[in-house]
Amino acid sequence: MGITILYLLIGFNLLNVITQEDTAFYKDIRFWLVLISLGILVVLTVNSI
Repeated sequence: MGITILYLLIGFNLLNVITQEDTAFYKDIRFWLVLISLGILVVLTVNSI
């Protein structure tokens, strides 16, 4: 249950960063932080199975 909530929150944050029109999303540090967090969460989920 908790992992599902984390996936949803990270996905929402990634979508929020991508849909902002201020700067190119891939140049924004928030994009990389969210992407790295998602990668770590995926690795931890796979290792726990």
